[in-house]
Amino acid sequence: MKKVALITGGSSGLGLAFAKLLGKDGYDVVIVARNQDRINKALAELTGAGVSAKGISCDITDETGLRNVAAQVKKDYGKLDYLVLNAGRVSTVLLSEYTSVAEMKQDLEVDLWGTILSAYILTPLLAEKAKVLLVSSGFGLIGVAGYSIYCAAKAGILNFGESLRRELMHKNINVYATTPGDMDTPQFAEEVKNAPAWMKKETPRKLMKTEEAAANILKQADGKRKYLIIPASDVNLLATLSKILPRKFRDYLLDDMFPRPTA
Repeated sequence: MKKVALITGGSSGLGLAFAKLLGKDGYDVVIVARNQDRINKALAELTGAGVSAKGISCDITDETGLRNVAAQVKKDYGKLDYLVLNAGRVSTVLLSEYTSVAEMKQDLEVDLWGTILSAYILTPLLAEKAKVLLVSSGFGLIGVAGYSIYCAAKAGILNFGESLRRELMHKNINVYATTPGDMDTPQFAEEVKNAPAWMKKETPRKLMKTEEAAANILKQADGKRKYLIIPASDVNLLATLSKILPRKFRDYLLDDMFPRPTA
């Protein structure tokens, strides 16, 4: 029986790169995303590359929609062997500049609650020795001005995933979380476009190719008991500094490294 992989946020960027690589590795691929036109475009790209793929339109914050996804996967395949929880969004706005509580809640729901809800509904489909990959961010390791909700959500994913890892160990299911840095994705282009002027004054950010990041992450998710996967050298440096430096020195360095609004 063929292996089956499901990727949320799989219609573009890192999610699509995962879909291509897993498909070439012999998985039947199911991509889940909100926009049907983007799904159709991604499916054409995947099938053109010889990947067996299906797409389902769903908002990951919608319980009914996710349950329909689970029912469809169970009907078509009966199981999942790889679950990639990748969907998310980025808002570059100061906390004080959110226009409503509803807007704040929506960001938090997409970036954290959607991942938790997806795991809750989809992990019962996992076969023994399956893998789960949660996509956090380098900003899950630090709080950065203009990304308050995003940083909180991505940090939450890291702790949620660690809990899930220990909950699923007895089923021989491996759970990983990854903290990629900036990548050449449509989401990053939109992020830069919408960023406030004070944020754009920073040093140009180093972009990693999505295909390179995806390959690096999947290679490290090798069935061993490693949990955190850091594919980018700049994020790895950040994680190392956070471990070895006293907090006040770490904060001193990072306060000058990252942009922040001024009076």
